[in-house]
Amino acid sequence: MTNKKPANRNKNLEKILSVASVIVLILAWFLGGLRTNNSQTQFFESITGSGEQIVQVSPQLYKIVPNGDNAEQAEALKWVSFGSGIGYGGSLTVGGVFMPSGEVQTISLLSSKETSSYFEKVVDEKLPEALLEQNIRKALYVDGVSGATLTSEAYSSALDQAADPVRQQLFNFQLTEKASLLAYLKWLDAAALLFFAAAVWINQTRSPHKAKLNAALLAGSTLVFGFHAAALYSASTMGGLIFGSWLTGVANYTPFILLVLSIGYILYYNRNVYCQSLCPFGAVQQCLAKVGKAKASPVRHTFFVWMPRVLLLATLCLGAYFRNPAGFVYEPFGIAFGMIGGMYLFVLTVMILLTSLVVRRPWCQSLCPINAMTDFIVFNKNWFKQTQSKAKKKNRQPRARKEGAE
Repeated sequence: MTNKKPANRNKNLEKILSVASVIVLILAWFLGGLRTNNSQTQFFESITGSGEQIVQVSPQLYKIVPNGDNAEQAEALKWVSFGSGIGYGGSLTVGGVFMPSGEVQTISLLSSKETSSYFEKVVDEKLPEALLEQNIRKALYVDGVSGATLTSEAYSSALDQAADPVRQQLFNFQLTEKASLLAYLKWLDAAALLFFAAAVWINQTRSPHKAKLNAALLAGSTLVFGFHAAALYSASTMGGLIFGSWLTGVANYTPFILLVLSIGYILYYNRNVYCQSLCPFGAVQQCLAKVGKAKASPVRHTFFVWMPRVLLLATLCLGAYFRNPAGFVYEPFGIAFGMIGGMYLFVLTVMILLTSLVVRRPWCQSLCPINAMTDFIVFNKNWFKQTQSKAKKKNRQPRARKEGAE
């Protein structure tokens, strides 16, 4: 009895915290919706000088004209428009100022759901400056930034989309077409389905070569989803799935596909096959463990059970509040597979890789958000099942009493 009471207390506490975490997440989303977005107003203020005013021509097209009574009929000094593009983590919106001759004068980022580290690399490589003074008579184009190609393309296409209403007004033609969501599906997405199916088969087979098959699958996954595409799913992917970033389009759906498949497998088998057979960063840690002859990890301390849960909840809440799930990243995946990320991520990655020589999978055993997600899903699934079974028992008891009375 003494052992059961603390166990029951812990379960009750976890139930309370599980419900509280959902409420906190909903509250963060609600409060984020109350934030006023003044980016467009600030943009207008920055591009208009004294004696100038903004006149709206169409929903996405404005012109800057001298102050006066007949502003709508006045000849435009400059044209202003807005466009959006789809990057790795989500959409970004830019505002552009165009001269009557068609030259790009000013570009400003108004909002972004893109992964911050990728966008910082684009800015460091001065891609926005390369687009200035190009003429919109032709499609706006610059070479993609190595390591942030999708973000580069998103930025260029957003400005090109912003230029289209101006092209129509000045030159009576347009160049861009709105792509459907299906256009963003790639061979990597099909590969994700095949790799996941192989992982499920390997985990269920009784073949004597099971370990070798799993090692081969991990190696292939590391090459394809790690070094080639950096398509690992993370806390930002979870946030994007919950808050619907994938509905407006993302440049890479592979992490979302792997995440949804993993959730489905967890709901059915109470295990995450992704961690064991597909995770590229887990594979890298395993390789280093063999090199350093690392010891097996001890039982996880309570701190390392709750710390990733708190980190994941905080990351999801920040993403919900600022409407940018990809803007808050603490995983080392970007540094490990693309050298993309801040100094703190670089230090964290080096620490994890060095620790992997001594302890097996230190990241997986300590801060990985996937364990926190798995724990949450399994716990709530079991709670739901227990609630259902109790309800069924209560329904059976009155029936048994009636039969006894008869």
